[in-house]
Amino acid sequence: MKGAMGLAIAAGLGIVGAVCNWLYLQRLAQEQEVVYFIAVKPGVQLNIGDTFEESDLEPVPLPRARVGNLIERAPQWSARDSIVGLPANRPFQGKEIILDTDRVAPAIRDLADSLPPDVIARWVPIDARSVVVDQINPGDMVSFDPGVASGPTPAGSNSGGNASSRLIGPFEVLALGTRREPINVHEASGARRGTSGSSITIKVRMVNGDMEPEAVRLFEAIANAGNQGVSVVLHSSRSEDAKSE
Repeated sequence: MKGAMGLAIAAGLGIVGAVCNWLYLQRLAQEQEVVYFIAVKPGVQLNIGDTFEESDLEPVPLPRARVGNLIERAPQWSARDSIVGLPANRPFQGKEIILDTDRVAPAIRDLADSLPPDVIARWVPIDARSVVVDQINPGDMVSFDPGVASGPTPAGSNSGGNASSRLIGPFEVLALGTRREPINVHEASGARRGTSGSSITIKVRMVNGDMEPEAVRLFEAIANAGNQGVSVVLHSSRSEDAKSE
């Protein structure tokens, strides 16, 4: 019993010490040049997998002279957009400062486990010369321009093909190469830009055992082009195409 009581007293003193240190730093911040870090608001509890909302966060001013290497390990308040929308990779309680390591998402489920029963994943080869893959993220809506004939060449035509100017899509992006998270999360995990691969994984709906018509058209066009990489068009998140999914 005495041992248990001693542990409880030690834990209580630790909490009191942390609170006192926090209040001391807050008082210094009112007197000196400060740096604003991102912290979870008092009273907010986040569990693993919960999404960070801006309403969960608050700026915490700390005196620049006392931040030490925290400035190299924690994002500042001006970078809070890189936190909002991310899932928590550990439990968080009020007044905890968010670190760079907290921007690394928890392990992502296997792709097959994330697909609804009536959806399959298909891989589309892309033309790396015409696509900046790091500007596309999973969940974005894209269309494709294979740049090949959409049908047989009309009889008597001297044209080498009947190229269609209509884009094929839109499709929801599931992955870019092996990247299945936003680029900022990808980089926070230690990966470098430019490693998103030369293919895009898209979501394709199945209807009575057959791929949706637009997907059939896409892969026929790619086959007609000799399975070469195709151009990609990124849709606005506010466009009707993006909302259609």
